[in-house]
Amino acid sequence: MTADQELARIYRSLCEAGIDALVMGGHAVRYYGVDRNTIDFDLVTAIATTRELRLRLPMIGMLGPLKEELVWRTHDFARYEIGKLPDGRPKWLEFWLRNHLLDDFAHLKARAEIGSYGSESVAFLSLTDLIRSKETERESDWTDITLLEEIFDARNRDRLASRRDGAPDYLSSLRSRRGMDLAVKGQLTADREVLVNALAACKHPVTCVFLYPFVSDQPLPTLATSLSSAVQSLLSTVIAASPRHFAVIEIARRDYKRAAMDRDRADKQAQLRSTPR
Repeated sequence: MTADQELARIYRSLCEAGIDALVMGGHAVRYYGVDRNTIDFDLVTAIATTRELRLRLPMIGMLGPLKEELVWRTHDFARYEIGKLPDGRPKWLEFWLRNHLLDDFAHLKARAEIGSYGSESVAFLSLTDLIRSKETERESDWTDITLLEEIFDARNRDRLASRRDGAPDYLSSLRSRRGMDLAVKGQLTADREVLVNALAACKHPVTCVFLYPFVSDQPLPTLATSLSSAVQSLLSTVIAASPRHFAVIEIARRDYKRAAMDRDRADKQAQLRSTPR
C-alpha cells in the first residue's frame, strides 16, 4: 500500500467514525502538485478536545494499536504512532484542533477542496488555507509556500482566463514571481482601470507592491500586513516592471516572511508560558 492509499484509507475511516477532518501538511502539498516525500498524516479536525479524540480513535479498527505521544500543546494538538516504516521510523497520525494559522473548522470546511487521492475521495485544506498554514518558523515550509504560490497563480489564471472580467481578480491575488512575470508579458498590466480595481481589492503586501507602481497615484489599500516604511519609500521611486521594481517586491516578500516567522515564534512562546510545568 502506498502512503497516498494509506492516507485515503485513514481519511475514509475517520469519516465513517463521524470524525470530521481535513487533510493538511505534506499529503495536501502533494495533492496540489508539489512532488515531495512525506511520512506523516496531518489533519485538522472539528473535534473540540483531545480527550474526545482519545476516546473515539481506538474505535477505528484499521488504525490498529495506537500509541499516543506526549506533546506540549496538550489542548490544541495530538499525535499518535500508528505503526513503523520499513526503516524502523514511526508513522505519525497528527491532529490539529486549534492553530493560530488556521481559521475555525466550519470556515475551513466551507473552503475545502475534495479530490481524488489514493484512489479515493479526500477533503483537503483549500490551497489558500494550506499556504497560510505553512507560514511558520520552519524554512522547509517557506520552500513549500514558494511552490504552492506558483500553483495558486497558475490555477487562478486558468480559472479566470475565460472571463472577460477576470483580470482584476487574477491580478489582485497574484503571489508568485512567475505569476507576476506572466502578467506583465501577457499585458494584463496595460489596462489602468483593471489595475486600479485590482490594487483596491488586494490584501497581501507582496501583491500590493507588484501592482502599486503601475498606478502610483492611487492610495495604498488596507492590507492584512502593513508595508514597512522602507518599502513604501522605495515604491515611490521605482518604474513599474523594472528590475528595481521586482527587487522591491522581493524585499516586501522577505519582510512578510520575517514578520510571519516572528508571529509563529511568539505564538509558540506564549503557548509554552501557559503550559503547566
